[in-house]
Amino acid sequence: MQKDCGDCLALRHRTCTLHQTWKWLHQTIDLHNYMISVSSISAKFFY
Repeated sequence: MQKDCGDCLALRHRTCTLHQTWKWLHQTIDLHNYMISVSSISAKFFY
């Protein structure tokens, strides 16, 4: 039974790590899109 608990804990850790990676990636994409839109708007004002 102890082995099963360790397996569940390892699986939970991997799932949590994957979730954190996905959140970071999603935030990075959103930040990238935001920076593109801001630079596009500012370029319109300067040219």
